Amino acid sequence: MKKKMIFASVLAAAILVFSCQGPAAPKNGPDELDFTNYNTNYSIRVRNNTGERLVAFKGELEPKALAGGIPAYAMDHGLPNNTALFNDTGDFPLVLLTEAQYNDKKNDLGSLRYTPFTRVYVFFNKNGENKTVYEIAPGLGGTNSLEIINTSVSVNVELRLNGVVGRTLGYAPAGILNTTLKLEDGEYDIFPVFKRYNKARDLVETVFPKGTGSNYAWFKSYSFGKNTTSQTLNLKELLQSTTFTPGAAWVYVNNKSDSGIKFIAGTTLLTASGRENIGSGEPVTFQIDMPRVGDNFMDSMIVANWKFGPSGFGVALQESETDNTPVASLTIYRGKMYTVTVSGSHNDRTLKAWISDTTDVPPGELVGTW
Repeated sequence: MKKKMIFASVLAAAILVFSCQGPAAPKNGPDELDFTNYNTNYSIRVRNNTGERLVAFKGELEPKALAGGIPAYAMDHGLPNNTALFNDTGDFPLVLLTEAQYNDKKNDLGSLRYTPFTRVYVFFNKNGENKTVYEIAPGLGGTNSLEIINTSVSVNVELRLNGVVGRTLGYAPAGILNTTLKLEDGEYDIFPVFKRYNKARDLVETVFPKGTGSNYAWFKSYSFGKNTTSQTLNLKELLQSTTFTPGAAWVYVNNKSDSGIKFIAGTTLLTASGRENIGSGEPVTFQIDMPRVGDNFMDSMIVANWKFGPSGFGVALQESETDNTPVASLTIYRGKMYTVTVSGSHNDRTLKAWISDTTDVPPGELVGTW
């Protein structure tokens, strides 16, 4: 009887220990689909505007690249932070299959290389907060086919709906000649936008083509339904001769102060390449997307109340290194790089920030080559 009581006590203790453990480790095996929403320890966040349960892969359709599952109509869904998979800072296509596609072809994923559900451009910073939410557009998953031809070796193209700042319908990476999207019946105005991570500048660049002889973004309209079920978008043929223009301005913060600082615009804490903090002696480049006007980006915008400094101790941008007059508002222009130098210390009230240089970012540097 005594032995039975001891065994029962040990068993109860074991159950208690296991029941008190934290959440199970992310399921990243090739046959284990994890649709859990990781609210804190996530890698990236996704908003699924479709009725499909989706399976995500980082960069390529291989079992080792399985990043997690995304429920239908999921809002701000966090994929698990598998450190073996998300082990470096950089950009990549997030390749998405429907759960049905995955179950049908999980032993032959390569056969879906040209016909995934869609791809989304994603940037991940290993040392950052990664608060950006990447959207999967509605309209995907129908019976119609849009074939995208991208012969470029360096130009990665997002396909956006109804404007260059619209929702992303898909992503045609460089190096993959054909990508086919499955679309529902309807009208689609598709705007190509180029985004990529520039390691040399540590920034994500946004560039879009303008129509030849026009002052608006290049786009093409498609209609699917009735007798039209298949169409082609040849990016080389249609975009090779256009001009390209940036859709943003950039702020290069050179922190020469004695402390880590943050960049606050009005009441908004800005992030750069997935992070908020700017370490002392560690310059960071911030992208400022220009507002939309019609189907284009504005050429300029007025910004106000920029502050730089540790949390709660930010100082206003001043006129120059020697003129401490606060800059209440400032007009910035698309395609410009503004260098903000920060020096001094908040501890002895010598902290100051000013624009020390303004340069053009050559569009040719942003576009790449066909």
